[in-house]
Amino acid sequence: MLIAKKKYRIPIVLLVFGIIFCLISAIISIDSKENWFMRSGAVLSFASVAIQFILSNLKKSEIENLFNSDMALREKLKEVREKDVVHDFISGASVATGLVGTIIWGYGDLFY
Repeated sequence: MLIAKKKYRIPIVLLVFGIIFCLISAIISIDSKENWFMRSGAVLSFASVAIQFILSNLKKSEIENLFNSDMALREKLKEVREKDVVHDFISGASVATGLVGTIIWGYGDLFY
């Protein structure tokens, strides 16, 4: 099922924000005595979880709208089975950043 690309703005912004925040805190941590890099892992993990919730709610609302439409059941099922490349990419990137964020959160202080 294809979802309108404009509905992916918030997840993309969150993903980019988490990555940029992590990179900036890594640069700041080079000259600092605080563990900003380690804390950025928590932000990256939180952003990943938030993105997953947003994506699941998007998919759920699209399926509800589809099944409330006047389409035939066969067409509805065909529409649900259709893959959304953008959704899958953002979901995969979110899972990867969640894993990286968790590692940074747990072991980020050992890098500096």
